[in-house]
Amino acid sequence: MATFLFWFQMVMAFAYSIPLITNIINGKTEGLTLATYAIFLVYTGLSLSLAMASYRHSRSKIRLQTIIIFVNWIVLIGLILTLGFFVIPWRRADSAFSVAILVVAVLTAGKYKGLQDPIGRGWMAVWCKALPQLWLAYTMMFISHGACGFALTSLVAGHLTSMPRLWQVYLSGKKDGWDRPTRGLILGESANVITWWVVTAVWVYLMC
Repeated sequence: MATFLFWFQMVMAFAYSIPLITNIINGKTEGLTLATYAIFLVYTGLSLSLAMASYRHSRSKIRLQTIIIFVNWIVLIGLILTLGFFVIPWRRADSAFSVAILVVAVLTAGKYKGLQDPIGRGWMAVWCKALPQLWLAYTMMFISHGACGFALTSLVAGHLTSMPRLWQVYLSGKKDGWDRPTRGLILGESANVITWWVVTAVWVYLMC
């Protein structure tokens, strides 16, 4: 089951990214925000660090697959960010949001005395994934007043990758133990799933 989830997530990551990349290349960027994907890249890096720490604690196949999944996302989001750099507008509101994320991140780092604590890194993943997804929904609803730049395929693929990934982290914890790195991972992934449903609700409301 875990191996099936791994390959399913790999395929769905491309199903999410390719339509989005196609829209960006064609200049169809309504509802997209550059800040979201810049912070997403930070999120995947944090999640990768948690996954690697979890793997060092218990070198299981499931945990190695989780590392590969995050590496795949880093490549794809990096490509989206690179292609979108000159066509997705950067607004003043994006700057304000990014500063807010920075402030919360610094406060989190201070509370956990750096980023060595996996739970602290888990909270950082929440700030760098869940909040940017809420910002994406806000941009669609109140700034762009539309979401045509975001393909339905990408929206569905987001659910089909995040929910199995959350389930995979849960299986890893259930099988190999709920160590702090794994608890940090499930914290970030839970927030990811919940806020993506908010994006979905806004997208359906603004449906092109």
